[in-house]
Amino acid sequence: MKDVIILSLLGILGMGRCSKDELVNVALRGKAAQSSTSYGGTAKRAIDGIWNPTYEYLSCSHTSGETSPWWRVDLLETYQVTSVTITNRDTLAERINGAEIRIGNSLENDGNSNPRCALISSIPAGGSTTFQCHGMQGQYVNVFLRGYMQYLTLCEVEVNAHPAPIEMGPTQASELNLIVPVTDNVALKKTTRQSSQYSHMGGSNNAVDGRRLSMYKDKSCSRTKSQVNPWWRVDLQRAYNVTSITVTNIEDVDPEMIDGAEIHIGNSLQNNGNNNPLCAVISSYPAWEVMTFQCSGIEGRYVNVFLPGCNKHLSLCEVEVNVGSRPGEEQTLYDMDEHLSSDMRVQDMKRGQDILCPDHKTRYENAATGGIANQSSQWDMFGDANNAIDLSWSNWYLEGSCSHTKAEVDPWWRVDLSKTHNVTYVTITNRGDCCSDRISGAEIHVGDSLFNNGNSNPLCARIPYIPAGQSRTFPCGGISGRYVNILLPGKEKYLTLCEVEVQASTFQAGLPSTAHKTAVTAPNRNLAWLWDLLISLGRTAIRKEETYNQNSTEEETFDHDKISFETQRPVDKVPENLVSGGIEVHSSQYDSHGAASNATDRKRNPLYHAGSCSHTEAETNPWWRVDLLDTYQVTFVTITNRGDCCLHKINGAEIRIGNSLENNGTNNPLCAVISEMREGQPMDIPCNMEGHYVTIVLPGREKYLALCEVEVYGGK
Repeated sequence: MKDVIILSLLGILGMGRCSKDELVNVALRGKAAQSSTSYGGTAKRAIDGIWNPTYEYLSCSHTSGETSPWWRVDLLETYQVTSVTITNRDTLAERINGAEIRIGNSLENDGNSNPRCALISSIPAGGSTTFQCHGMQGQYVNVFLRGYMQYLTLCEVEVNAHPAPIEMGPTQASELNLIVPVTDNVALKKTTRQSSQYSHMGGSNNAVDGRRLSMYKDKSCSRTKSQVNPWWRVDLQRAYNVTSITVTNIEDVDPEMIDGAEIHIGNSLQNNGNNNPLCAVISSYPAWEVMTFQCSGIEGRYVNVFLPGCNKHLSLCEVEVNVGSRPGEEQTLYDMDEHLSSDMRVQDMKRGQDILCPDHKTRYENAATGGIANQSSQWDMFGDANNAIDLSWSNWYLEGSCSHTKAEVDPWWRVDLSKTHNVTYVTITNRGDCCSDRISGAEIHVGDSLFNNGNSNPLCARIPYIPAGQSRTFPCGGISGRYVNILLPGKEKYLTLCEVEVQASTFQAGLPSTAHKTAVTAPNRNLAWLWDLLISLGRTAIRKEETYNQNSTEEETFDHDKISFETQRPVDKVPENLVSGGIEVHSSQYDSHGAASNATDRKRNPLYHAGSCSHTEAETNPWWRVDLLDTYQVTFVTITNRGDCCLHKINGAEIRIGNSLENNGTNNPLCAVISEMREGQPMDIPCNMEGHYVTIVLPGREKYLALCEVEVYGGK
């Protein structure tokens, strides 16, 4: 009988919904508004039905630089929102990182206090990403970007939705609520625990007393002592499908400390419950604000708030847990795989049991002090690489204590420690005045090689997130190395570091180190033989050069940056340069000096006016191509960069090899992306690919492509 009732109720529920085929983009008929308008980017452009990501084509909204900008669409009636799709602009793509999608029926705080559907960790430049909202109901959809001096640009917002279910009288409405009940706060007055207690006023039960008082002196906030990885937990007494969690932050005692806290939900008490599935990460949280995090029906009896890091204290003034029905009463709304894939930081953020904090009883050398820093580029006069090792922890960029690169492909920063050390851990201080999310995804590498500017050395750690103006310590386990690199993979990325501390001891041969177990690996497994040979020759060259330096005069110095793999190619087995007799073309020609054939004239002259370099006009996605006249196995490609100016213009260029002329050959398989080249210097790039055409394409708008020599080595 019970089964019959449930089936009947499900049938009633289905009557109130449109069919799946009727799911439409309801934003197209809505009315858009935003917090401000700049550069002509009106709010309605984001719902014009055009997916063009280039701002100059007048199809993207744009706010002024301001505190916490927002954009909103009024759908004119309440809908059940299945998903929201956002198209990002093709430049300055990182600006959208950290934006929130909020859905509801309230215009309080311009709609930005409505329940949250998703947190946007990133959207690729010019790409579109869909965020699942699981039928959240609302008339207003907001995109809200917290922070100081932020710009919000949206090139298209699509809201895929059904009309909200129509209630069919008191009886049906009551029966529907048996399936998806709207519950009160189930955490209220439940049993709580925390990792420690700061004082008699900071008991864990204060966070579920039903009061949103935000002053610690009011005895309504929990608070732990300063410790490693503090946590708080509520036992709901039984398992629920948790739809959302609302947290009230403290106002009077370090409100920024909550940045980076994680909300976990589940049925396990392993690691005090902190290993349960992740609902959300709390970031950029203002004092006393009440914020709601959507959890999409995660099942669990325990709700944890977990703050990873060293010397942290966790304060919570109220935690409210809103739930759906008990597990088993309905088909679950929660898809674990979908939930985890929606936020790429999930796996990286689960570091609770791996965090290593400084042992203050042991004095380690900050090996970066007195070191020499370099970076891939410099933004302006304030952003020198050495600012990151000046022993000043100022996190405001204009105070001149932070390094800063330009927007580029795979920006990097490096410190030369002058000799090999065993690196125990690396501490990084993030920028505090804006743009704190930019560092997410950066990698720390430690080793003795300068191949690929040191970015191919063994990996110490990946940085998932550092709150604005705060420091995080990453364990390296004693990896041995002279160079410490911070690499930020991706296109159009800025890398800013306000302090880098390298805690290490002078290298001891035989000291256990992960460096001895970790090898620099080839980017292509088919290239292992060539990669090993190049690395071996590179190390031999370094050892020979260092031996020479030990016997040289004091005035002579060894510049590791001058090592080039051009000199490390086996001299007894020089392969054939396949471009001889080939046919060269490019997308355009800048002037009479820049013919495509200049790039294969067997001259490595890097001076443009010497007539030995190709050069396109400024255009979108310029390219150069050589037809080898037959299909060959290409072992590696050597490119000589321009030496008289503009050396960074080649950054981000792609080498593609294959047999197709579709899209002028730029759709062929990718050999490599050129992250950076030295001025006027050749670079060998291993490929081990088969093809008739070798194409070099530089993605982006208003780009020039100049090549002073292209050599293609291989055979049949």
